[in-house]
Amino acid sequence: MFPESFAVRRLTLLLLAAALAGCGGKGAAPPPPAPPTTTTTHRVPVSPPPMTLTVFRAGGGRLRAEAVHVPRTRQVAAAALGALGVAGTVRIGGGTATVTTQGAPSDARVAEIVYTLTQFPAVQRVDVAGRTGLTRDDVAAYLPPILVESPPDGGSVPQTFHVSGTASVFEATLVVRLVRGGSELSKQTVTASEGAPGRGTFDAVAHASPGPIQVQVYAPSAANGDPQHEVDVRVTVTP
Repeated sequence: MFPESFAVRRLTLLLLAAALAGCGGKGAAPPPPAPPTTTTTHRVPVSPPPMTLTVFRAGGGRLRAEAVHVPRTRQVAAAALGALGVAGTVRIGGGTATVTTQGAPSDARVAEIVYTLTQFPAVQRVDVAGRTGLTRDDVAAYLPPILVESPPDGGSVPQTFHVSGTASVFEATLVVRLVRGGSELSKQTVTASEGAPGRGTFDAVAHASPGPIQVQVYAPSAANGDPQHEVDVRVTVTP
């Protein structure tokens, strides 16, 4: 028989050997790797900037071009009618815009619809309110002596831009004047393609530095040159 102390020491050594064998003899096993971290990013949708259209309003029985801002769309004819406040639908085909409205529009409203839609190249005629094949000639009663079609009131223009439209004035003579803060920036005489009683087109090239300006178009009086039939258009010149 071995002494008791020897047996205890032997048992201790056996237990230690077994522990080392279970650990591979190289110490404690390393902890498992952490799972990969996934980061999800969310793109916030950015709305496209609004688009600018020209509509023609018959204020005081006379048409006037006005700039309006609408959500960007390919349905520009429908957007223009919506900006006019016309409740209805428009369908374009074969050069004709067929407008279906809620209720019977007034003659002034019909003039607004015809002039606004026929500015688009795809539209030469308008069917609305039971009337078919309407052109700008059919609503000429709503034209002022001078109609500035571009730029529209409230719009933006580059530093060099065109001032154009139609006029029925004496000897087809017009003056285009740019004003800022009460000071004259430029002044030029323009001749329309036809004089009164006919109606001609005009187109002038103007230039101004960035900032708000007023475009004045008028017919000079034959007696003293004073402005007649003046049209004032407010625009912002962009850099």
